[in-house]
Parts: sequence; C-alpha cells; structure tokens
Amino acid sequence: MSDQIDRLAIYLHLAKASEKRLRMHVRDRFLVLAAVLAARADLPRIAAYCRQRIMEHNPQHLIQRWDTVWQAAGDPEFTHFLRHIERRYPHETAEGMLNSLGLEMGRERDTYYDDEEYAASLLGVTQQELTDRFGAAS
Repeated sequence: MSDQIDRLAIYLHLAKASEKRLRMHVRDRFLVLAAVLAARADLPRIAAYCRQRIMEHNPQHLIQRWDTVWQAAGDPEFTHFLRHIERRYPHETAEGMLNSLGLEMGRERDTYYDDEEYAASLLGVTQQELTDRFGAAS
C-alpha cells in the first residue's frame, strides 16, 4: 500500500468513527484531509464524495467555494485552512487516534481491486454509486 493511500485510509477511518460519535465537525475535518489526499492520489470521485459529504452537513463550509477539491487545493485561502487542520491532526497523531480506537488496518487494502474501491468501502459507498453521482472513472 502506498503511503498516500495508507494516510487516506487512516483519515477515512477517523471520519467514520467521528460520525458514529456524532462529532460531525470533527468528521468534516477528517474528510477535508481525506479529500485532499484523494485528489493528490488521482482519486477524483473519492475527493468529490468527501466534499459532498462535508457540504451535506455544512452547506456554508469553505470547500463549497470551489467546484472540485483540486481547485480548492490550489487556492491560498484553502491551503491556509488545510495547513491549520494538518497541524491539528498530523499523520502521527491520526495514527495514534486510530490505535486508541482499537482499529488495526493490517493488510485490509489487499482485499480490494484498486485504491478507489478500498476508499469507497471505507466511506460506505459503492463504485456504482460513485459512477451514478460523478460519472465514470477516468
């Protein structure tokens, strides 16, 4: 598993755990981090789905200003916001949080066909649902 996909999975697991605890603003922060990692990993439908979930909860969220996460990531205002979240939840802290929840990722990625299918499963969505919402994968 690539380091980027490993990090994406950690933030998606933490987003899911935060949602179960009804800590939606915390979930949204993890989804922002996951969305940017997905965009960087060339998983635009995963990034779009994360963005959509954030906006469903908070239609006025900063991320709504841009049509895509990739566009947001290129804007200084968004990158300032992103750096703030990254400082609050750096990779090492996120790993520790995941371990404190008793979640062990092990080799779970190996059971999926590709990175998008893996990320989609962590989000609780199928690739067909991604296709229905955002079109076919490129």
